[in-house]
Amino acid sequence: MTVRNEIFAGNAARRRGRGISFAALCIALGLVFAGARAAIADDVGAELSTSEPPEGAVILVILDGGLRYEGTIRDGKLHGEGKLAFSDGRVYEGEFRDGRIEGEGTYTYPDGRSYVGAFRNGMRNGYGILEFPSGEIYEGQWRDDKKDGNGIVIWPDGEKYVGRFRDGLMDGKGAYTYSNGRVREGIWSNGEIVRGATSQTPP
Repeated sequence: MTVRNEIFAGNAARRRGRGISFAALCIALGLVFAGARAAIADDVGAELSTSEPPEGAVILVILDGGLRYEGTIRDGKLHGEGKLAFSDGRVYEGEFRDGRIEGEGTYTYPDGRSYVGAFRNGMRNGYGILEFPSGEIYEGQWRDDKKDGNGIVIWPDGEKYVGRFRDGLMDGKGAYTYSNGRVREGIWSNGEIVRGATSQTPP
């Protein structure tokens, strides 16, 4: 994967408004995107050439296919704070580690969904909140991009589930509240309540 049009870089001083010529930057950094791991298309990671910019430098690179990265690098890899924009409209802004999306960040999708929370190995892992344009919200634990662990789902009509998830489905002990106030509590498996359920209707 090669640079299509331009490479810009700057340090903290440049951020305060002191300009640096494009030619001088290219010479000083010797920075060229010699290639990138194919996995970057899958939100996993990217690697730069071995040349290293000055400490604290912020670079902007536009690549073939419309991929755009603005942020810091270390040892030729995306590392630190940055923003990665994909040609299909997806945008990630947050932490990178050793060429991967890892740490805390915000991921927005072309369909209007947005996720704010933790990432590991380019996937949602740990605590995070996913919001849909419809108003549906999931808040809780994730594992490899799936709801997994304790979490809460709230739907636009007011229905709510609070409990355990596994592989993206309600699984384990949980309580489902319907829009009319009725509550079902029990053990869930693969998204269905299977035993120990109780139904309560408010007076």
